[in-house]
Amino acid sequence: MFSRLSYSILIILSSFLWISCGNDEVKRIAPDVSGIEAKVDLVRYDKALAAMDATDPASAYLKVLTQYPNMTDLYFKQLIRLHHSDHDTFNNRLAQFLTDDRITVLSDTVAQIYASAADIEKDLQAAAKYLKHYFPEKELPRFYTLFSEFSYQTFIFEDQEGKDAIGIGLDMFLGDDFDYKKIDPGNTAFSDYLTRTYNREHLVKKAIEMIVVDLLGQAPGKRFVDKMIHQGKKQYILEHLLPSEPDSILWEYTAEQMDWVKAEELEMWDFFLEQNLMYETSHLKIAHYLEPAPSSKGMPEIAPGRTAAYIGYKMVKSFMSRNPDMSLRDLVAYKDSQKLMEQAKYKPPRK
Repeated sequence: MFSRLSYSILIILSSFLWISCGNDEVKRIAPDVSGIEAKVDLVRYDKALAAMDATDPASAYLKVLTQYPNMTDLYFKQLIRLHHSDHDTFNNRLAQFLTDDRITVLSDTVAQIYASAADIEKDLQAAAKYLKHYFPEKELPRFYTLFSEFSYQTFIFEDQEGKDAIGIGLDMFLGDDFDYKKIDPGNTAFSDYLTRTYNREHLVKKAIEMIVVDLLGQAPGKRFVDKMIHQGKKQYILEHLLPSEPDSILWEYTAEQMDWVKAEELEMWDFFLEQNLMYETSHLKIAHYLEPAPSSKGMPEIAPGRTAAYIGYKMVKSFMSRNPDMSLRDLVAYKDSQKLMEQAKYKPPRK
């Protein structure tokens, strides 16, 4: 059933720019956003934490709390759960935290790998321009870099004045030279298929993904098709906000896995139909095809997880091509999965 297929699609539209996505990728088109003003605020909260004086924890805490009230409140109360209602107890905990060898080593490691974040800020700035182009009403979030003792990679929260903010745990982007398995060998969050993306190259994609997830909200239903199309929407929007990123980054696949899903589109579609999965609601039966996983159950070993998300993306792409006047905002608001699937008239290419 599963054989290799390669193909490319070239589309030419006026007032768009070609964006190269790497030697093994087709070129994408993107609107000219050079005239859009979109300033990104990247806060190095990790440096503020590293600069806290352990000999005077009360003053050190007050300083960061005054400067970054919402982030500091969230960080110490929920992310690392260090806060205590009794001031003396909290100050003692904070002093121990700031002098703990594990924390100081982690802080130094983050500081060394991310001595500069100029490239990250530049890439976030580029993505912000596309965000303002497609979603002009969307207020740009502030981005905070931090370390969370390997607990959080990216998250969204409410900053000052009710504005959105994105937290980025730099300790979850330390790269291939860092052995995450040593932290907790039994923790599935440190499995190889996940940690291969815990690097600088995937950081901006994962941060922007939080904005898209927030835009889309929850899937409109529990059926396989609802979640498939919901995931497809996310990938379709990400592709437009990050047009210069290679597919392997956007999908978090290896190059071989990316080649496979592109080649086996028809076989994946047939598999889902044969297994009667389209209207399945059992999480256990559909999770491997929709969520990050080392493989897709029942498919060849090379098949990655989230194969249904890829088919959902192709459905959304077909739907949008048949509705050229529909904007990304319209796509976000379009909640009828069944109707979208019908109007997409999706047909995977025959061999």
